[in-house]
Order: sequence, then C-alpha cells, then structure tokens
Amino acid sequence: MAAAPPWRLVNEASGRPGRASPSGRAYDHRHQAEARLVLPGCARSIGIWRSLTDNGGRSTEALNQQPIDVGEPRALRTAVLAAAGERGPTYRALVKRYGAGDERLFGSVELRGAGPELIVVISVDERVVSRLGEKAALGNHIAFQVRRSKVADRPGAVWIEKAFETFCDRLSPVWGQAGHPDEYWAKVMGERPSIVAVGRDFGRFLPGVFWLNFFGRRYRELFGDDQLRSTPASRVATVDEGVLIGLGLEPSRWDTPEYAAAEQRVRDHLGSEAFFSKAEPDRPTVAPDWSV
Repeated sequence: MAAAPPWRLVNEASGRPGRASPSGRAYDHRHQAEARLVLPGCARSIGIWRSLTDNGGRSTEALNQQPIDVGEPRALRTAVLAAAGERGPTYRALVKRYGAGDERLFGSVELRGAGPELIVVISVDERVVSRLGEKAALGNHIAFQVRRSKVADRPGAVWIEKAFETFCDRLSPVWGQAGHPDEYWAKVMGERPSIVAVGRDFGRFLPGVFWLNFFGRRYRELFGDDQLRSTPASRVATVDEGVLIGLGLEPSRWDTPEYAAAEQRVRDHLGSEAFFSKAEPDRPTVAPDWSV
C-alpha cells in the first residue's frame, strides 16, 4: 500500500485568457476568501515562506515567513506577484555578466498558514503555454500539499476533494488532478539518468488519470462533451466550464488492482492516446493545439 499523506492537488493554467489572465488577476481580492478557508489558522493572515537561498544564505529563523494580511483588499495578489518576480543575487550576477534574458514575470511562491498540515504553492507565468526544451508546459498553477491526515478537523481526502472542486469551479483551469504523491511519482516521474518529469508534455499528452481529474474547455473540445460526460467512473460532474471525473476509491489505494481497473476504464473510454504511458513513452499521442 502507499504511504500516508501528503496528498497532491494541482490545478494547471488557471491563468488562461478569458478567465484569469497571466497578469495575475487569478490572485486578486476575490480569491482571498478562499485563501482564508483553505489555509488553517489564517483567519487574518497567511505567510510567504522564504528559503535560505531566497535570503542570500542567511538564517531562516527570522526570515522564514513574510506575512500577508488577507483582510486587506488585493493584498494576496500584490504579495504573490511581488515575491514571484523576485530575482536573487545569482540571477543578478548572471545578468550583469551575460545581459538580460527573458524578463517576463514568472516564478513560484509558497504559502503557509499557522499549522503544518497544508502548503500551497502558486506559480505564475506571463506565458500561459511555454516551451521547456522540446516540451510544452502550462503556466499559472496552484498546488496544494496536504501533509497531515486531517485538515481543519476533516479527513485529508475529504478536505482535498472539496477544495479541488471549489477551485476548479472558481478558476476553471485547463486541467487539474488530485491524488497521492506516490501515484504521481510512479506515473509521471523518471529517475534515470536523472530525475525528470517525463510525463509532463502538454503538447503531446496529459500526465495520466488520477484519483480526481478536471478537464477544462480545451480538453472538452478534444474529447467531446458527450464522451466526457459518459465516462464510466464513480463520479462525473460538470464544474464551471469543465468536467470533473473521480475514480471513487481512497487516494492511498492507488496501487491496488481495483484502482488500476477504474483508471483503465477511464483511459479506454477517453482514448489512451491522450495520456502518457511509461510503458510506451514514444507512441503516437494527441493533445490540444495550443497555438490557437
């Protein structure tokens, strides 16, 4: 069986044009209420966690958190965009030596509340779709890491299922998934010759089918509404502009035969060519045309 929490929840590319732009509107005052709800112990404030490298190697004891007063309108948006756009001494030294490169706004910010049970990582990018080598990456995503068995006195799986649906409804991402981190590692990550996300190339395929899955407008166009809504799964629901599909079992059972069978039914119904496979990484696949 898989290990205990943390679980992983990811909403990808919430900043697509027409919903929440890469200029940062996804993180304005309208969503500070959600921040108070999802970060335990932050009725008034949350904090941006700072690493050692963020502060030139100085101790994190005094600099490990930059507080945000979510009672102030647009405070979350302002703080996230400012922190995401920060560049450290190494970057400045490289610019001085070699000149400026791509100066677009992009970066990630780690938010924490008063307790250890939840971490939220917000990544922003002015480019909704960008190239990472030969791969296509989706910018602007939110990742929730549930690191205890309970959040706000509710079982972690129950909490994250509700949070997943809420954020998909409010932000309508291109794609999202929630599941156990061991499941994600087994399906998406490669370890030889180096650790790399071999299953993340949105120009070719989706990383996989997970415990919870959200298919936004572009994937509704790819699969077809009737096909998505007739998926043989425990839960199929229309959420804002997309469709949410859940396998029904506990996320910790991701490595059981029952879970594998439920996953395969979804893959077969939607078309296995739309999803990455470690067993056949170079097979023909399909994906949306991100150039339009």
